[in-house]
Amino acid sequence: MEARLIKILLRCVQSDNERFDINASLDAFIRDFGSQVGVQKGKSIYISSSQKDVIRDLLLSEGVNADMSPDAWENLTRAEALNVGHNEKLAQEPVKRRRVAIKTLRPSLPLFLNGQPLPLPVRCHVEVDYSELGDMAQHDWIVVVENWECFNDIHMAASNLAFPGQNPLIVWRGDKDSVRCDCMMAMLCNLKQPVAAFVDYDPSGMVIARSLPRLEMIVTPPLDELKRMMQSGLIKRYMDQIAGCKSILERLDVSCLVPVWNVIHLSGRALPQERFLRLKQA
Repeated sequence: MEARLIKILLRCVQSDNERFDINASLDAFIRDFGSQVGVQKGKSIYISSSQKDVIRDLLLSEGVNADMSPDAWENLTRAEALNVGHNEKLAQEPVKRRRVAIKTLRPSLPLFLNGQPLPLPVRCHVEVDYSELGDMAQHDWIVVVENWECFNDIHMAASNLAFPGQNPLIVWRGDKDSVRCDCMMAMLCNLKQPVAAFVDYDPSGMVIARSLPRLEMIVTPPLDELKRMMQSGLIKRYMDQIAGCKSILERLDVSCLVPVWNVIHLSGRALPQERFLRLKQA
């Protein structure tokens, strides 16, 4: 998401108005994300309060607080952009557009593209333009994975955790260089399946999960087991994150997040999701 679009979206969500003049950036944004973020009528874009909430979550997924001043994005260098969002490329037009990384939970499960099954070997994925995916109806859930290592080795995590569905579509959240988080979010908005999050068990992971549309599940061990494992978690990592995430986590409104966050918050520690790649089966 480039800086110019972020500035426009900040002005939209901070305004009491619902009608906005159309421009090239806003028009492309509406076409990418669909009716969940606005509706074009003639030469205007109409954005309701509920659609503004979706935009706020999209901004949050880019590390941008929806309450910040749009002027914060004026004339940023790449290095300065990191102080406002978590991607230095927010200061310029993205090089890649609409790319997402997808795979299946296990190599025994086929990935469906254009309705056709595609078997993938272990540690293999497909990078694709999300606008060409269709409804992906053969996949009954979508699981968003925060970190690359867990995405690459998701078959190992599947041996240690219970994932939803018969053949969920596994999606990498993305980074700042190749597959982008805003493209992943746009793909989710175009699909209809329930969404699960496999993220780090820390404040930032919970904020990432909170930003996902249709979130119905956090992939986690039984809470008693998570509570036990949190006792060997990382105190410094938790403390480094909590201040920046506190305001969001104090007003959680997604039911599946609350019990997981309570365990993390009471422990005062962080547990990387990579721990579930190395567990041995009893």
